[in-house]
Amino acid sequence: MQLAAFDSLARSLKAEAPAADVESPSATAEPERAALTDRESQVLTLVVRGCSNRQIARSLGISDHTVRTHLQSVFRKLEVSHRTEAAVVALREGLIDVDPLGP
Repeated sequence: MQLAAFDSLARSLKAEAPAADVESPSATAEPERAALTDRESQVLTLVVRGCSNRQIARSLGISDHTVRTHLQSVFRKLEVSHRTEAAVVALREGLIDVDPLGP
């Protein structure tokens, strides 16, 4: 099941993530990403849960076209090309709450 695979991936990424040094950020730190809007975060959460664009549209009460528009914006902000990459980045960087993933 996709949900179990993403849940397992999320736990693995969290376990492997190095502790952040809050007091002295590295001089070579990557530039901060553009913040996701609330709606983009909702769409991304549903992507991580394995939902299709049509399922996301129904769940959020928006059109398929609007879902695609939100995903394009998410991809641009996360500097990725595919929904799987976006899901991995979201989980690795803690951009969405995956505890618990829910139904």
